[in-house]
Amino acid sequence: MNTLALIAFALWALFMRCLPKIMEFIKLRQWSSSIPGPTISELIENVKKGQILSWFKELRQKHGSTFRIWFGKDLMVFFTDPEDIKQLLGNNNLLYKSSNYKIVTPWLGNGLLTNGGESWHTRRKFLTPAFHFRILSEFKEPMEENCRILMRRLDEKVEGGEFDIYPYITLFALDVICETAMGIKKNAQMQSESEYVKAVQQICHILHKRSFSFWQRNNIFFKFTQDGRKRDACLKILHDETDRVIKLRRKMLEDSKITSMLEAEKSCDSFGQKKRFAFLDMLLISQMEGVPLTDREIREEVDTFMFEGHDTTSSAIGFAIYLLSQHAEVQKQAYEEAVAFEGREKESMPYLEAIIKETLRLYPSVPFYSRSVKEDLQVGQITVPKGASVSILSYMVHRDEQYYPEPEKFDPSRYFKNEKDLHPFSFVAFSAGPRNCIGQKFAVLELKCSLSHLLRNFEFLPAKDFKPNPLPELVMKSGNGIKVCVKRR
Repeated sequence: MNTLALIAFALWALFMRCLPKIMEFIKLRQWSSSIPGPTISELIENVKKGQILSWFKELRQKHGSTFRIWFGKDLMVFFTDPEDIKQLLGNNNLLYKSSNYKIVTPWLGNGLLTNGGESWHTRRKFLTPAFHFRILSEFKEPMEENCRILMRRLDEKVEGGEFDIYPYITLFALDVICETAMGIKKNAQMQSESEYVKAVQQICHILHKRSFSFWQRNNIFFKFTQDGRKRDACLKILHDETDRVIKLRRKMLEDSKITSMLEAEKSCDSFGQKKRFAFLDMLLISQMEGVPLTDREIREEVDTFMFEGHDTTSSAIGFAIYLLSQHAEVQKQAYEEAVAFEGREKESMPYLEAIIKETLRLYPSVPFYSRSVKEDLQVGQITVPKGASVSILSYMVHRDEQYYPEPEKFDPSRYFKNEKDLHPFSFVAFSAGPRNCIGQKFAVLELKCSLSHLLRNFEFLPAKDFKPNPLPELVMKSGNGIKVCVKRR
């Protein structure tokens, strides 16, 4: 009897502990019936087809600018109207990412991407100076060095017919981010079979695969599956390497007797040239100056910068090259500007910047991003209840016909002299408000440098009958690569 009573008490205690969540779920189910949206079976069907973005277009046409989707037990409310987006992104209380970001937590920990609330605010505050444009300017040199390697590799493809340029771009972007984030040369473009390069590529693939798999997404035993074991093996390689580099760069700073940013700005190498410091160096110097950062927290931020700065930039460069290959007149005008601004890519390049924006409008690197609702939230005429998540569906925000006539047409003139006519929240590829992309200026600088170099050296021609298949993974990628032909200028 005592045993039965103990079991009954344990079950009752468990039920009482889960009761608030159960009540919250019931409330969400009741509320969701007032918002239009598809069934879970429709979601599963379209995930299997791999046509999620086309489906989103259908949902917006059918249900309007706001609709909801149940991802298992998680309710996501999607918004696509720029006025609603303005309200959401400008809300200082909407600072927590939704639960779907937990997928990347084993790699990135509580870095800036996954962190929330006051902890996020504190980190953002001391990380912001590292992305000052004056500091970013120092990153232009490694970008250009790696561009030259990319040019040599693409030379092998000149006049050789169509090929997939994306693998070349992603290795270039990995080289750039390794050098600017950690201060080390990985030579990914020349050594694509290295353990570290393969680990980065494999873990990105596993995370992308898991993000849209119902079984893997909610599987508490994921780490014991084949993909789970592969992920953990990759994590060991990546974390061990970041930890090794942290020790290496700290010793370099100690040997150079650099303990503050002021000393760093004055330091020169043995040739009298100003030393170049990586993102990691700035974090280590901040730690020396008394900023309360542990080595684990430094690793989290460096890994976050690596993840966000590698995949997103690769995506944007790849789709930009595809669009340029399809539009000869646009490419000609961009080439002329690239020649005129050679060596001055840090300056404003209006036409190339318009091309970058129009590329990101059509193919945003992050097609949707979401926040967790911690208290009931008023958005327009809707009150989203606590426990739900809200998602900014940038892919559809960028296709609002009120601001973008013929939304599927590639037309850089939308942002070239005509940008003032657009709603300020009709373009949100870099988010906006307090949680906007901290690396936006870095990304744009890398895009301008790489595309300028590519345009000055090559003419991109269309591959016959090729059209990319954009997939809304953690970062948007083309499921069938980016196929083009290249011709030396």
